[in-house]
Amino acid sequence: MSSIDGGKFGDNESGCSSTDMEEIDSFPIFKDAVVSIAQQTLAPVELVLSVVLSVVSLVCQYLIDVRRPWGSLGPVSLMIFSIALSGERKTAIEDIAVKALRAFEKKRKLSDSQKIREWSVLLELWEKQKKKIQKKMLDESLTLSSYKQLESDLLVHAKSEPARPPMFKMTHQDVTAAALSKALAQDCPSAALFTSEGDIALRGVVNQVGMMNALWSGSGLEVGRAYSGDFSLADVRFSIGVGVQPRVFEDYLERKGELGKASGFFARSLIFYPESTQGTRFIEGEVRVDLSRYEKRIEELLEENVKKFDSRDASKSVVGFSAEASEELIWLHNKIEREMRVGGSYERARDHASKLVENISRVAALLHFFESGGTEISLSELSSAEKIVMGCSVMYKGLFSFSPQVVTDADALISWLQSRCDSPLFRRTKRNDVLQRGPAALRRATRLNRAVDYLVEKGRVKEVVYGRVAEIELI
Repeated sequence: MSSIDGGKFGDNESGCSSTDMEEIDSFPIFKDAVVSIAQQTLAPVELVLSVVLSVVSLVCQYLIDVRRPWGSLGPVSLMIFSIALSGERKTAIEDIAVKALRAFEKKRKLSDSQKIREWSVLLELWEKQKKKIQKKMLDESLTLSSYKQLESDLLVHAKSEPARPPMFKMTHQDVTAAALSKALAQDCPSAALFTSEGDIALRGVVNQVGMMNALWSGSGLEVGRAYSGDFSLADVRFSIGVGVQPRVFEDYLERKGELGKASGFFARSLIFYPESTQGTRFIEGEVRVDLSRYEKRIEELLEENVKKFDSRDASKSVVGFSAEASEELIWLHNKIEREMRVGGSYERARDHASKLVENISRVAALLHFFESGGTEISLSELSSAEKIVMGCSVMYKGLFSFSPQVVTDADALISWLQSRCDSPLFRRTKRNDVLQRGPAALRRATRLNRAVDYLVEKGRVKEVVYGRVAEIELI
């Protein structure tokens, strides 16, 4: 990838642009929050939307699952990456969007910390009693029966070890995979990685793509660590909301992009990359914003989370689709499936395409439940979720289709084609001829396919198919 070119979120008919916010009119509380924060920060609306959607994912993910019309039931957690230049006010957006969440966590931490202090005292007393029994067992004058009694006392005492009270901590910023595993297993089983400093996340826990994929799917995970111990991450929920600068993201793709793509990690993610508003952020007067409805709803959902957390209740409400929405989602699934055929728009992004409907249903369920607490998604709500996710799909295809190697291969291919097709009347070459006689690096179908995709995207070539014969034509 020679460079990452910024693009407007939803630069096609499937997207939701900054001037087209009526597309999310079905979600008034969510929309008002997005618009208000955008007005306050003068940041790109799509960037604000991505951050607020991350917050919604976190506060709802432990309360609901989504059931699709064909019966599959699963989590609603999201993995969101927001790519934006330095100075785009990512941190300011996050500070506003998560203000109620941070305040709630801070208040809860005070009571949890008191419980931890009380537990520490009880644990100290327990340890002293344990050592007291062990000391008695060292007495060489003990009879066998006395020793056996002390041994029995020690076993009984072991069962009375005071359990450490779990901490209600839902947000993490700079965390290792081991620390995250421990937190999800021992403390709050629903959490999110929130940071506007994406370089920290990309160097850290996000590198554990297998773990991230398992948490996203809700399939459960057994984690074994030499120092932190073994943890069973069953029925946990985890979201990602990371803001990252283009250069940092580009560097990450050059180092680990193929791993993330091959593992399906990025295919599961929603990628936002809005146009910059820098240079247009003129202040025209006082801006009054009202986030009271948004913050009230966040607090209501956090109270529900705490109630379930304190009772260790892992049950979830099931959000489904209305009859009309079910019919539409099935149609959409089949449409995307057809595009995964040879020649389809998702032919070489099948891993990504296979997750689109799942992400659409997750977004629809999250926003529906956030607005009303209901359990039946309407057709208009589904349509709004579709536009958000399909806009991210445009970004995915633009960012992850072409690595630096692809650009090099494309340059080699175009040079070879131009030298071979030097006549205005002879502009086509059979794909098999390239595989057999073309540049050595392109005699593998996977490398050739990516190079051709890149050149098609850039308008340098087009593909022509006659029956079973595929040809590449210079434009």
